[in-house]
Amino acid sequence: MTHKVILTDIDGVVFNWHKQFVNWMEMQGYSSTGITHHESDIHLEFGISFNEAQIKKEEFNTSMIASTLEPWKDSVEYINKLYNEGWRFIGITSFSDKPIGQYYRYLNLEDYFPTDCFGTMIFLTAGEGKEEVLEKFKDTNLWFIDDRIINVNTAYNIGLKPLLMEHDYNMHYKRDNVQKVDTWKQIYQIISN
Repeated sequence: MTHKVILTDIDGVVFNWHKQFVNWMEMQGYSSTGITHHESDIHLEFGISFNEAQIKKEEFNTSMIASTLEPWKDSVEYINKLYNEGWRFIGITSFSDKPIGQYYRYLNLEDYFPTDCFGTMIFLTAGEGKEEVLEKFKDTNLWFIDDRIINVNTAYNIGLKPLLMEHDYNMHYKRDNVQKVDTWKQIYQIISN
């Protein structure tokens, strides 16, 4: 059986990485400004250097706590619904290129989704851009879901169908032919039409 494919980011789209990371940082004595930032700019949220934030993200993403991220809103219901309708997902995540981090990511996914739902995962270092990976899917017209504007723009420019998962840090984004979504129910409805 040939499956239909959706390319998707994981953090801020499938899982709520931000909430767990902020809680973890606060347990170590860091204080959030309360102004939400994308994980690539998380240093601004804590008033620390970019390098210190990279170290903290790597520490977090390679610890067991990273296997306990909560689902993003209604992701479980609608990703499983899409799965049951013959869709499969290729996860493209700037989470960690370390085997232990990847192991924790798979554990987290398997808590909520069938093993072959995310049968293919492409792991990049924390904060790494996705241009090179997305280029491999150029002109395929596949759906691509992400919360980072630069990745959505790249996907659009190379012939993918991007959807931007809306967050405080990307609400200002407007581009013809790129839809913003707030839930997986909206994604499901767009893809099903």
